[in-house]
Amino acid sequence: MYRILVLFCLILAGCRTVEPLDDASTNLNLWNEKKIVNYSFSFKRVCFCPLEYVGPHQVVVQNGKITTVNGAPYNAAERYGSIPTIPELLQIIKTNVDKNPYQKTLNFNPTYGYPTSVFFDFSQQMADEEIGYEITNFKVN
Repeated sequence: MYRILVLFCLILAGCRTVEPLDDASTNLNLWNEKKIVNYSFSFKRVCFCPLEYVGPHQVVVQNGKITTVNGAPYNAAERYGSIPTIPELLQIIKTNVDKNPYQKTLNFNPTYGYPTSVFFDFSQQMADEEIGYEITNFKVN
């Protein structure tokens, strides 16, 4: 019995409690490990917003910067608003997770770490403050 107790104590002494990263942090790390700077994707917002803001928008990124949206040179002042790159979107998601929303849904691509579908409802008491993002047709260029 003494040996079992000593073994149990040794096992416990070797274990550490490590706070797990939230999904956004884990996937941002995965994305950064891939070092992808040239890619394209379809971006859609899920919100109570004007249709031209919602999308989907076809986005091309070269050297880490958005170059075109819907086939035209990117302009954040356009009616579709500012569109984030994948790392920027992952930071937005991490910030929203840190706000401790009432509800959240987080889905990420297991290979690259980009978000495929995320959704946040920040308050049970409010309507129309929800926001979500969908990434489809992702391609490394």
